[in-house]
Amino acid sequence: MVEQNRLWDIAFLVSGRPVPAVLDMAFHAQKAGLRAVMIILDRGVSDLMVDPAFITFEIHTINVSYQKVSASRLFSFPSTYRAIRRILRPRLKPDGIICTAGYDLLLLARLFCVGRLYRLRHQVRDLHRLQLSGGVAGWLFVNLERIMLRRVEQLIVSSPKFHEEYYRKIYSGKVVLLENTPARRTWMGFSRAARKDAVFNIGFIGIIRYEKSLRQLATAAKVGVEEGRAFRVIFAGGTANSALLKEIADSPIFEVLGAYEYTRDIQRLYANVDLIYAIYDSYDRNCQLAMPNKFYEAIIAKIPIVVAKNTFVEAEVLRLGIGASVVSGDSDGLLQLLREVDRADGWYAKACARLRELDAEAYFVAYDAALSESVLDL
Repeated sequence: MVEQNRLWDIAFLVSGRPVPAVLDMAFHAQKAGLRAVMIILDRGVSDLMVDPAFITFEIHTINVSYQKVSASRLFSFPSTYRAIRRILRPRLKPDGIICTAGYDLLLLARLFCVGRLYRLRHQVRDLHRLQLSGGVAGWLFVNLERIMLRRVEQLIVSSPKFHEEYYRKIYSGKVVLLENTPARRTWMGFSRAARKDAVFNIGFIGIIRYEKSLRQLATAAKVGVEEGRAFRVIFAGGTANSALLKEIADSPIFEVLGAYEYTRDIQRLYANVDLIYAIYDSYDRNCQLAMPNKFYEAIIAKIPIVVAKNTFVEAEVLRLGIGASVVSGDSDGLLQLLREVDRADGWYAKACARLRELDAEAYFVAYDAALSESVLDL
């Protein structure tokens, strides 16, 4: 039961529905004896669902009128700042920690810390296009971020490439690598379901985005079925707006399950999946550098994965031998990979064999250690 009316040791500021790693940080802080609070800016997008089973900390929600980067986001800064200040000032310890997940929240927290002894930490799940674009707007964004990071005592990144390719140029403080590994407790007891038919299930499990890559999968699966192959595509996850999902709603090839609670539903969703689809955008710089949670889920669930070429995750998948890669948007290339999944000596069989040999324990240990480092005292 969440304890009320005591001073908080650490506050998490989140824009949008919190991803599992952010919830894990707050859960871990509370478990370690710290009193935690999470303030969520609710943008009205149901791309993720929060499982209440692991909420052992206080949550305060601030409703905002924007969903993406826009003028309304800037205009809402004063009211959002006042709302955050009303929540934190009475109950955050004078030397408490504020952990932000979002550039707008880092700016608001930086302003809130002026003249106070609060300690700032900042978590980076993805890089924004302005950080990588160059030009005048990019230059202004990067230099504003450089100024904001001066007060940050610890930077938490989800991919080593975020620091190597970007943050090492503008931040010299402590960096913690908190990868997108799911929590151990979430996957305990997982087992694949016995196959009931000859259908090969391809799963896109996560926030539904990158429409071009989704259409790539839909096109390849349709052609494969027309050739007489038994493919089924499972889409599970929330989305702001996907035209594709509306188009395929009545097709027997596709199963659209909607948003889910990660800790409650993820084992059930992966139990019947034969291939994890994790192709995002081969040409997007953030996608080139990021390490998606599907990579770790593939190792834990022992399910082969297909990813986009020209990305860091491709290099890791091929290094470990746990899947294959294709350029995003290349439906023919994807179809060729799918045609080979039943070959005894093909890439899919080799990936299955390699996954049986791999142990996820090292990833769980590293994740638990990074969680502690992220939320406990330096």
